[in-house]
Amino acid sequence: MEEKQITDIHNRVLSLLGDERLKQAIDLLGTDIDTLQDWNLHTRYTEMQTAYSFMLEYMRRGMPDPDRERLRDELVGKCYILNDLIAIARTSETSMKVYYQMKRKYKNLDGLPALHATLKENAANLEVTKALPANECKSVSDQLVKEHEQLLEKMFAMVWSSTGWSKSDAESVLAVTADSELSINDRATIVGAIMLSATKCFEPIKITTLSHIATGMESLTATRAITALVIILLQYADRIKHYPEIGAMIETLKENPVFMRRVQTIQIQLLRCRETQKIDRKMREEIIPAMMKNPQIRNQKLSIDILKEIEQDEDKNPEWKEWIDKDEIKGKIEEMAKWQFEGADVYMSTFAQLKTFPFFSSMHNWLRPFDTMVPDIAEIMPRGTESNKSLLAAICKSPFFCNSDKYSFCFTFKQVPQEQREMLMGQIPDEAEIQAEESDTTAIAANEKRAEIESNQFIQDLYRFFKLSNMRHEFNDPFGMSLNLLESDELASLINSNDAILRTFRYLVEKEYYSEAYKAGKLYERSGECDAQFFQEMGYCLQKERKYNEAIDYYTKADIVKPDTLWTMRHIAQCYRLQGESDKALSYYLLAEELAPENISLLLQTGECLATMKRYEEAFARFYKVEYLKPGSRRALRAIAWCSFVTGKDNEARSYYSKLQGMPSPATEDYLNAAHIEWVNHNNEKAIELYTKAKEMCNGDISTYIMNDKEALTARGVSENEILLLRDLIV
Repeated sequence: MEEKQITDIHNRVLSLLGDERLKQAIDLLGTDIDTLQDWNLHTRYTEMQTAYSFMLEYMRRGMPDPDRERLRDELVGKCYILNDLIAIARTSETSMKVYYQMKRKYKNLDGLPALHATLKENAANLEVTKALPANECKSVSDQLVKEHEQLLEKMFAMVWSSTGWSKSDAESVLAVTADSELSINDRATIVGAIMLSATKCFEPIKITTLSHIATGMESLTATRAITALVIILLQYADRIKHYPEIGAMIETLKENPVFMRRVQTIQIQLLRCRETQKIDRKMREEIIPAMMKNPQIRNQKLSIDILKEIEQDEDKNPEWKEWIDKDEIKGKIEEMAKWQFEGADVYMSTFAQLKTFPFFSSMHNWLRPFDTMVPDIAEIMPRGTESNKSLLAAICKSPFFCNSDKYSFCFTFKQVPQEQREMLMGQIPDEAEIQAEESDTTAIAANEKRAEIESNQFIQDLYRFFKLSNMRHEFNDPFGMSLNLLESDELASLINSNDAILRTFRYLVEKEYYSEAYKAGKLYERSGECDAQFFQEMGYCLQKERKYNEAIDYYTKADIVKPDTLWTMRHIAQCYRLQGESDKALSYYLLAEELAPENISLLLQTGECLATMKRYEEAFARFYKVEYLKPGSRRALRAIAWCSFVTGKDNEARSYYSKLQGMPSPATEDYLNAAHIEWVNHNNEKAIELYTKAKEMCNGDISTYIMNDKEALTARGVSENEILLLRDLIV
């Protein structure tokens, strides 16, 4: 069977199971099952098919079966697992992808205990050589290190490519990760192999194995296991309801406060990963801002784009920033590495070009904690070199680089001339100073801080692997998922405290994921602990989603809890204005004006609202006040000029448009509107000259601009036919 056909069957079975069409899924899964060279899978499929056939027959005969629903659910779960296993077994026969090569090489985990024993013996021998003088043991040590690398790579590949875990297989894996005689870095690397194995082939026993490691006492392996658990559960969120053992596992883990604290931290870190691509996208969009202008979305003449103007005008409440400043997990380390920790990942683009070293051709090295025993690193930093020792300390302890980037840095450093290495040293953050400032923290706080750094670095290692490695195409990229636990009914309970839900909600608001933030806010709202800020934020999310009536409801709640707040008044007014209810908008703008009579943007918005209602004299008063308070305000000048034109004060309008045209970077409207003035006064040659200039500024598309102003032109005596002729004349 061709690989594409295998993949198509696998995906169609998934789709059928998602649609609750179990019979069709089982039948499709059995396509050419007899040709599969795996008796165990063939037997499991036959048993599942037979069990479901009997269930249907019993139901046809009307026979009572109190366990029918439970048994059907179990069969759905088995079908999901068999679908993965059969697809892998079929593909393994011929595929040249790395995973399937390893799958053919390591048939199962039967050899893991022996490999574990050999690795342990190697580790013991390496410890012995450390006690000997370097000149006496170099050749032996080098050989042992080489052997260690081969054993670790083999173990990683064996665990990663393994499927169909038995209970004894899980015990063998746990024995490796819990063996204190092995390096903690080696054991942490194997946790990465378990994660990749589970992402490739979902099996509940792998999930429960990770849960055992996640509750262990060693921070590095536990934190990695928790991170892996969260990602895998998110990846298979639609399946886990079919496995009671996973539900029971989650309920047990929820009773562990350390686990829950770390899940909540990891949740924010995973959400931060979105920002890398988001910021990159923003940068691309801002390179060509002129191309983003679209005259068709203009709402009225005074504000070229009311929605854009409102969004840019004192949008978020400055008081909301307090939640970041008061957040207990914020500290000096996070402040220094703010962009990296928030997902901007300032080193991602820098180090992306430094992943071509031979070291990264071995998959396990992507997920390996930084380790000076790695031969390539030991070669760069031999023992006994004081300068390299200090550099090594800085690299090892720095929380600002993930493990993968530390390796890249060292390999790049190797190519730098010796005399320049000390200069590079000075650019690395002094972790000793950071530790000194945090020396008074409690042991619990220190452990949580370390776990937070470890999980963040592991997530960034994973991010680089799934985005940059040569093997990335063999995997489904988990960073393409939502990564929001609150989006899953089965997993939302892992963010079970009101504080954790509120923190997630506010993070999503801050990063502008308004739809998700609103859903998280609805969960928090059940707590009954909502303050004015929360209601403001909920209204803000809805306003951003253009659900203005609902936004007004939340803003009104905020006003009830905390009356006469300028920010709330303005945003209620904005919502009414955005849905065309100018009279209601004005009433709130006037209330806001009483609170801030000299707020420039508020005066402008109030004036524009009045102008929309054709209350021009009141509008003029606001615009002139802005011109007095902020001389040269283009927005005020344009408002005065336009209101002057529509009220027949052409000389005044002409003067203001002339002033605008003399400023740097005038707008298309500054020439277009000046042209309107000349046209209604029958100065046709001058008008056409100005229309032509406006046409040049908007890349030739002037007709839409002219038609948008049809109402104002007809009010000044220009007929509709004349407007159509004018449009054709200019175009």
